[in-house]
Amino acid sequence: MTTGKTGALVAGAVMVWCAFASATAARLDTPQATTNDGIYSKAQADAAKPRFDELCAQCHAFSVAALKRPQDFPLGDEPFLKKWEGRSVGEMLTVIVTTMPLDGAAVIDDDEGLGLLAYILQQNGFKGGAGPLTKEGAIAVVARPVK
Repeated sequence: MTTGKTGALVAGAVMVWCAFASATAARLDTPQATTNDGIYSKAQADAAKPRFDELCAQCHAFSVAALKRPQDFPLGDEPFLKKWEGRSVGEMLTVIVTTMPLDGAAVIDDDEGLGLLAYILQQNGFKGGAGPLTKEGAIAVVARPVK
């Protein structure tokens, strides 16, 4: 009886391992999209600039030198890349939608957040593409801009 249970457990573990290995192999066959893949449109980024200036620019400059206060976080330069490189654009979207602006002066929904992200990517030197950034496209990971 014990052998039967042990055999069933081993068989189950092998099935789980095979499923994991298969899923991992499928992911390895498909290259991960990055911020260098034109994941937003220029029109989307340009349209978000006024809202960025209104909601974000007070606390977020695109360079360390342009920050107004030491506690503000730059949305460019090395601190930005150090924090976000290798993480998904979707993680940034979540931070923007759930925590910004810090003073609670506005509510940012997903669509507006995607526009703001497009503008942030544009200002960091990432090239735009044919279509706007979408929630599905937000699976892309942040990479260092290709110059």
